[in-house]
Amino acid sequence: MDNSGKFQIGDPVFIVYDRRRYWMKTVEEKEFHCNYGLIKLGELVGKTDGSLIETNKGKKLRVYFPKINDWIRSFEHQGQIIYEKDAAQIAFLLDIKSGSIIYEAGTGSGALTSYLSQIVGPTGKIVTHDVRNAAKKTAQKNLGRMGVTNVEFNLRDVIEEGFVEGKADAIILDMVDPWRVLSHVQNVLKIGKKIVIFIPSYNQIEKTFVALKEYKFREIRAIELLEREIQLKENAIRPSTRMIGHTGFLMEAIFVEKVNHESINNLVVE
Repeated sequence: MDNSGKFQIGDPVFIVYDRRRYWMKTVEEKEFHCNYGLIKLGELVGKTDGSLIETNKGKKLRVYFPKINDWIRSFEHQGQIIYEKDAAQIAFLLDIKSGSIIYEAGTGSGALTSYLSQIVGPTGKIVTHDVRNAAKKTAQKNLGRMGVTNVEFNLRDVIEEGFVEGKADAIILDMVDPWRVLSHVQNVLKIGKKIVIFIPSYNQIEKTFVALKEYKFREIRAIELLEREIQLKENAIRPSTRMIGHTGFLMEAIFVEKVNHESINNLVVE
């Protein structure tokens, strides 16, 4: 998008029919076909954000410059992504700001990575790790479409190899057994900074809690966020009968001192 706020050739465009039917495309000299007809993408040049367009079948579509949630909705997925409600809370808990260096274990499809990359901006960086090559490639493809340039992708088993060298202002772990990587967290997380862990089960919370205590982390807390939309209908405004319930738990803790790994005898690792 140039300063005019109008679509130009090469711009991404988010095309919407309704809340469940939408497409991410590029403004170019091609036709876009869907069940509601076709439009010529090149004819979007000069249209403004939110313009209403008509297909050859007379159906109305709305076109937008994509926002971060639009990009994430259009991502290819490698498993479940972290939902918006959790992503926003993670950024808040970690005190992420422009220029922050964030380490991440569990890249997945890159949904959280893309969101955090916008917050840290061009002077910050996301250093993300995943043991799965398919996940790394998918995330690189997803973020490449967005034009993200402040993410470093690493194909790496952080349990066995640790994180890449550096110093992190915050760390996010999205993995099955996060308690097994805390010894490596000590090597990159700055003293006084926070770690947030996304995990799905109570058993994992307990194992992680025990490990965090053994490694002398402080201010340990676990929460769950539930999201329920409000039905917006005249004379019938009420909570929706459907909601985003359990997606995972968030644990947070502050790193205050480095502990000799060999001195820890009671650490849960199974």
